[in-house]
Amino acid sequence: MKSLLAYVQSGLPLIATLKEYRMAWMSKDAVAGLSACVVSIPSVIAYAELVRLPAITGLYAALAAAIGYALFSSSRHVIAGPDAAIGLLAGSAIVPLAAGEPSRIVMLAAVLGILSGGVLLLAARLKLGLIADLLSRPVLIGYLNGASLVLISTQLGKMFRIKTEGEEFFELVYTVLEQLPKTHVPTFVFGLLLVALLIALARWLPRIPGALAVCGVAIAVTFVFDLGSYGVDLVGKVPSGMPRPVIPEFHWTDISALAPAAVAIAFLAFSDGILLAQTFAEKNGYEVRPNRELVALGSANILAGLWQGFPVSASQSRTSIVDSAGGRSQVAQLVVAAGLLLFLFFLTGLVALLPKVALGAILIVAAIGMLEVASLSALYKIDRVEFGIAMGVMLAILVAGVVPGIILGLLLSLISVLVEISRPDDAVLRRLVSDGKFHHCLDDDESETVPGLLVYRLYAPLIFANARHVMTRIRTLVDQADPPVKWLVIDAQAIHDMDVTAAQRFAELHQELSDEGIAVKIADAPRPFLDELARVGLSEEIGRSDFFISVKKAAEAFEQAHGAQAHSSGGG
Repeated sequence: MKSLLAYVQSGLPLIATLKEYRMAWMSKDAVAGLSACVVSIPSVIAYAELVRLPAITGLYAALAAAIGYALFSSSRHVIAGPDAAIGLLAGSAIVPLAAGEPSRIVMLAAVLGILSGGVLLLAARLKLGLIADLLSRPVLIGYLNGASLVLISTQLGKMFRIKTEGEEFFELVYTVLEQLPKTHVPTFVFGLLLVALLIALARWLPRIPGALAVCGVAIAVTFVFDLGSYGVDLVGKVPSGMPRPVIPEFHWTDISALAPAAVAIAFLAFSDGILLAQTFAEKNGYEVRPNRELVALGSANILAGLWQGFPVSASQSRTSIVDSAGGRSQVAQLVVAAGLLLFLFFLTGLVALLPKVALGAILIVAAIGMLEVASLSALYKIDRVEFGIAMGVMLAILVAGVVPGIILGLLLSLISVLVEISRPDDAVLRRLVSDGKFHHCLDDDESETVPGLLVYRLYAPLIFANARHVMTRIRTLVDQADPPVKWLVIDAQAIHDMDVTAAQRFAELHQELSDEGIAVKIADAPRPFLDELARVGLSEEIGRSDFFISVKKAAEAFEQAHGAQAHSSGGG
């Protein structure tokens, strides 16, 4: 019985939280959850508009995410729900496939949510919590800048109340510029005022939730001045009540078309979510489990799809609200769900008076906040290669779309990792006169070489990807040495791993050098390195006497064997 309970608790961290829950936490969780709920309502409606979906789907997705994530997450603070970056990614995949059919957009959004959730659950099953590490900082910077610019371009139509065409950045900007003479002036002026209000609130009154305040102002102005009669587009009637779980009808061609976007969404959602979860867990003194977060996000996305929503992720803004309000557990997210239910049953009528330009203003300001211009500039100064990766991702998103941009970013990240692995750092060590130890100090006037002794250090594991390069490098150093090398000492302290391919290449080099009368010695070798040498039979061939506990001991043995000073040659 105890083992069954432990199994259930491991699968549902919420149960473990409730077992140790204190009633003193309830008030803080309630305030935190209600605050996050109130702030989230206008945002999730805006994100639904971003995907070209009815406003109600944003509320459905938020409700599903709150319940699904609260049940399975090991994080006590993260709030899941619709997100600008994920919404943009979903929209860029769905809208071209839907061919302008509203019902098909709803269906595809639901399918994409279920697919994304399935990818996340599969990753959890395969224990792939480490995949988050594949999204490098340059890729993230490039993605955020590219996605922000695309997000702004998608909202220009709402700001000017003109019809835009295309999905890519340059297409959208071109159509907006082309149709500027058709700008609806009342909508544009009102939109600018709302953008100004959002920026002002963020700068001078940051504690006031800007999106909520803007929506409140916009609804009040619409009610008083009847903006609809002036041609300002409104959200219109929103149905009330609970969403009904539905398995969306789909074609297998839709699955194959949406699969790349589903993988990209899953990858991005988890990368962002685990970073957020770990940040707040560290701040509040507990640990999160990456694979459990995969399950939580997967469940949230599947439930969002079944409830006629769209893909969801972790929300930084709402999570920060929960933390600042003193939230203590996943109960805060259940309070978010309860608040959304109350809104869905009793308050959806308020949304009907909300101008669409207010949603555009919210998204534009959110996109401006996502821009990482300073980070891009810093990358340029620090590392031009990583700057190039960031720019490549950003340009790919602007030219080809969000999904191709992310795929390119991942490929560039993997290529850069492979290049780094295949061309690892190394050094020829010299002896410091002061302590007799060998260091990487080629230009140090206080160091010296030992004639006939070559000390080589590799700062990386020795594996198939770099084995050929490393052996060629050692061969070149031996051939170029003056005077000729008698002993080659491999400083192996950093070679904490070596595979079979690398071991075989090392054995070949050892045999080649031995035939030339050059002795190969190994110093400071870690256990994995020694084990692999033993597996390929090289330990016996080298001999126990050829292994040393340090480079210094190896050098002393060399000098004893070849007469203590074959005259050390110093650096100055």
